[in-house]
Amino acid sequence: MERGCLGAVGIGIMLASAFFVATAVVESATGGDGKTSPGVYAGLTVFFGGIFLVGAYLAWRAFRPRGATVGAGGSGQADSGRTQPPTDADRERAVLRFAEQEHGRVTVPEVATNCDLTVAEAKATLDRLVLQQAATIQVTQAGILVYVFPGLLSDDEKADAKDF
Repeated sequence: MERGCLGAVGIGIMLASAFFVATAVVESATGGDGKTSPGVYAGLTVFFGGIFLVGAYLAWRAFRPRGATVGAGGSGQADSGRTQPPTDADRERAVLRFAEQEHGRVTVPEVATNCDLTVAEAKATLDRLVLQQAATIQVTQAGILVYVFPGLLSDDEKADAKDF
C-alpha cells in the first residue's frame, strides 16, 4: 500500500511540474508578457524540471520490480528482466553461509537480519534444516533458541581430525 501511495505522489509531482515546465518554455519561446526576463523563464524551467525528476524518481522507486537477494551473494534468478523470489534452497544456502561465518551457532533474529529474510522465513528455514539433520537446537537459560550446525568446523578443528 505504501508503494502505491508513493507512486501516486511521484506521478502527481511529475504532472504538476510538467505543467509549469511547459508553461515556462512556451512563455520563453513567445517572448512572454514583455516584463519578465528570459533568465527567469530559464530558471523556472530548470527548477520545475528538477522537481519533475524528483517525482519521476519517486514513481520509479514505487513501481520498479523488487530484487530478490538473499544475504551476501544471494541468487535471485532473472526471468526476462524480472527477478524471481528466492527458493527454499536459496534461503538454505544463505543461512548456511551465515552460520559458517558465525562458527555454526545462530539465532532466528540473527539469520533474519543477515540473510535478508523475514523472521518467519528465517525460522522456517532453520526448522527445515533441523528436520534435515543439518542443525540441532539448543536453548539458553533465557529461553532463546540457538541453532547449532555441528558440521561447520573451523580450519583448526578440521586439521585436528583423526582417522577412526
